[in-house]
Amino acid sequence: MKRVLFVCTGNTCRSPMAEVILKTKLKLSGVKGISVKSAGLSSAGGEKMSANAFRALKLLGYKPYGFKSSAATGALLIKSDVIICMTKEHKSYIRNFPNVYAMSEITGYDIADPYGGDINVYVKTSHEIEDACNIILQKIISEKGEKQ
Repeated sequence: MKRVLFVCTGNTCRSPMAEVILKTKLKLSGVKGISVKSAGLSSAGGEKMSANAFRALKLLGYKPYGFKSSAATGALLIKSDVIICMTKEHKSYIRNFPNVYAMSEITGYDIADPYGGDINVYVKTSHEIEDACNIILQKIISEKGEKQ
């Protein structure tokens, strides 16, 4: 089982959206053996996804039910095979862990924080994350193909 971890600041907006989107895309693509989680560098854990992040995912057709935030603890980071940070700044905080990437290293762009924005800002962010997850999914599928 390969473990992918998305990291942002509070784990209530960006990284939970990425978690829900990539999990759904993996399932719909029939890709097995990949676990997807998310965590926040400044999260106490146990919080719900922000209301606008939830709404944006629903508008895209995703089912973001039952999400609770998690803290990006050392134990969680160590047991993750790939850590994808929403920004270069997030990566700078955990750069000493193995296999840490900023989203911009994968997609060419960071994912800006929509926190405090209206639903339109969250929808724009959800589209950027969905595009990023399409790229990540293709990388996973091509890696799996090479290892078979």
